[in-house]
Amino acid sequence: MYLVYIPLLVYLIVVFLVPFFLRRDNGSDESYYLAGRSLGVRSSFLSLVATETSVATVLIFPAAGYNGKWNLLSLCIGYIVGRCMVALHYLPTIYRMTDTSIYKAIGSDGPSRTVLELSYLAAKYISSGVRFFMGGMALFGLFGGTIEFWILITALVAGVYSLSGGLKAVVVTDQLQGMILFLMGLVLLIILWPAGPLIEQGSPGVFTWKLDWFDGAHSIPLFIGGLVLSIGSHGADQDLLQRVISVRDLKGAQRSMILSGFGATIVIMIFVAVGALLRDWNGNLEPNQALLEYVKSSSVLLQSLFAVLVAAASMSTLDSALHSTGAVWKSLLGSKKSGRWFSFLSLLILTGSALAFIYFESHARNLLSLAMGSMNYINGGLIGIFTYFVFWKRSLSIYSMAAAILGGFAVTLLMNLYGIHWTFITVASSTIALMLVILTQRIGDKEPERRSF
Repeated sequence: MYLVYIPLLVYLIVVFLVPFFLRRDNGSDESYYLAGRSLGVRSSFLSLVATETSVATVLIFPAAGYNGKWNLLSLCIGYIVGRCMVALHYLPTIYRMTDTSIYKAIGSDGPSRTVLELSYLAAKYISSGVRFFMGGMALFGLFGGTIEFWILITALVAGVYSLSGGLKAVVVTDQLQGMILFLMGLVLLIILWPAGPLIEQGSPGVFTWKLDWFDGAHSIPLFIGGLVLSIGSHGADQDLLQRVISVRDLKGAQRSMILSGFGATIVIMIFVAVGALLRDWNGNLEPNQALLEYVKSSSVLLQSLFAVLVAAASMSTLDSALHSTGAVWKSLLGSKKSGRWFSFLSLLILTGSALAFIYFESHARNLLSLAMGSMNYINGGLIGIFTYFVFWKRSLSIYSMAAAILGGFAVTLLMNLYGIHWTFITVASSTIALMLVILTQRIGDKEPERRSF
């Protein structure tokens, strides 16, 4: 029985020891948060793919495959095109302007930047906290114990390697975690193959052509939604951009960004295929729990390997979030304290957020889906702000910042209440946010200072 814990224990020990084999940094914020801008393309690319593959990804995409939603390929194509746009048009400006926080240069004064950074921190703590909670819940489902225990163990191990080794240690462990995610997906495909046809007769096709405000799960809305979403996640979010701007030169950073779209597509479609094969194995499973139910009914070896997968995805979410939010806290407060102090503060907040969702899961389950999409409520504002800054080369006033964030939030909330599909919400919120930024910048009393790049 205890053999099921051995692979997980080995994995935890390995990542725990990672920082002890790395060269010590020089103590600077750039070294701690950006790895001294010394990352190679391969390291950055693999770290990006691992970071955006959370426990939610491992559970959601098999559920989509279980329901025959192969048209998610259109979403992935949107991801690829969106990241190419970010790499070519957004990244040059962001790469040159950033020291540790990508939000530092956008505001023309302290208050305007404060609005943006506080909004980002609130949304990131909620969205990352619920993903961290889902990792603890999955480990609890596999091994028992308590969800609190698995959250605290994950936080302890991730905290040790992240805080002691900085982004260098995070990128090394991300590469390991990324390989685990990819190989575990292949293992599941091999075990389930050939259970039956991947695309059953009567299932939706790979490309479906329909335009409906309330059903955006079709090719054109998914493509456009994926494209715009990538501008927010990879062109305006400190979390993922931290790995890109840490590459040693701009051309390498652009290659890393573009390659990540293809890498994410491979991972997503592997787990969609796993879900499709699970449907043939047992068509009576709960789609959202199909993969977990299959693993629990399988061999001890598969359970133990899947536990490593869950732990890797959970830690990848946690370590990236604590470094991105730590960098933003340091920028916000302007303190001379070390970056490790702020990342430790973020670790405590993220752990508290994950533990809080134990209560919400028991008493208000609908809040979990709301929390999962919390970044979406400010994503439109972020896209509008960064688009204006990148193409107009002007820092933004506090009025423009507030208008973009509040406008994007209001549009997202209103359209969600009416049941509009997220693909249309993403486009609408970002468009309204950009229009509000342009309007408020033009009618402002003082023209923002031009910046040179």
